[in-house]
Amino acid sequence: MAQLVYLKENIKYFYQKHSEYLDPAMKLLFSFIMLCLVQSMFQYNEAVNKPWLFLLVSVAQAFLPLSFCFYSAACLILVNLWQVSVEIFVVYLLFFIICYLLFVRVDGKHAFIIIVTPILFYLKLEYFLPVLLGMTVGFSGILPMAAGIFLYFFSLYTRDASALLTTTENLEPGIGMSRITSLLIIDRKLLVILITFCLIVFVSTILYQMFHEKAWMFSIIIGNVSLAVLLLFGRLIFELDYTIWRVFLEIVLAMGLATVVQFFKGIGDFSRIEKVSFEDDEYIYFVKAVPKIKAAQEERNVTDIVAPDGDGGEPGQEAAGVPGGEEKPGDDRMKTDRTENGRRNE
Repeated sequence: MAQLVYLKENIKYFYQKHSEYLDPAMKLLFSFIMLCLVQSMFQYNEAVNKPWLFLLVSVAQAFLPLSFCFYSAACLILVNLWQVSVEIFVVYLLFFIICYLLFVRVDGKHAFIIIVTPILFYLKLEYFLPVLLGMTVGFSGILPMAAGIFLYFFSLYTRDASALLTTTENLEPGIGMSRITSLLIIDRKLLVILITFCLIVFVSTILYQMFHEKAWMFSIIIGNVSLAVLLLFGRLIFELDYTIWRVFLEIVLAMGLATVVQFFKGIGDFSRIEKVSFEDDEYIYFVKAVPKIKAAQEERNVTDIVAPDGDGGEPGQEAAGVPGGEEKPGDDRMKTDRTENGRRNE
């Protein structure tokens, strides 16, 4: 355990030391991958399907806040949907405006959640999400995650509507949007996923915020096991098509990833609880502070060794500031007087 703590401290120190270079590099990489995946989800306009264009946008976003990924992804989606249908374009535009007003404008990390959620669904890694959100974001991550889930399922419905619009000769106004609405109403998988994920984020947050030494462990284990149970019940009741082995495999991997995330966040040492009390004009506060487990710093003793003069003086008497060789307050004046007397005698 001590070696792992030392490794974590070294990694964190390396990151803090080089953060001015690592942060833009990671933003650039994330932005480029994100734009490529979003284009794969909404691949309707080949004019913008240019990797060099995504790279240029990513370079610009490397020096901007992470919330700007939401704006670039939204613009890319809208440009693609303009080739499908005007009414679908307008509906998505309203969706992004609502997301901006409710979530992105309030907190920039909500923009990250809205974009990452459909990407994880597209990569078939969605079961990593709910417990991690409960541990890192809390209750405020539920609604942005729900918006991201809707965005992913909308992308599936839009693909179906686009195929319908390209194969139908006599198009009625609004046929694409009516197709998306009908799919949204009858899709039971969306209902199961949405309710299950929101419940797991809620439960994981409550367990994680308990004042207990193993609260983070309870959140990881109970949250992921509950996720598996709810998904299995949903599969049996509504006869859904997701595979059981993938659910269990992802949940096991999600437990491991959540443990690594918690390790880097810091594990509390409940054997060294500190109790603090303070007050203001209205309240008296009693606080329990739990220090995080950290690697002990090595003590280093530095010894100054000064070589003695050739005239037989005692070691350490020559250098000011060295123990045994401190100059007295009148030493400089005495040296000056001796020099002047010597000049007069000459």
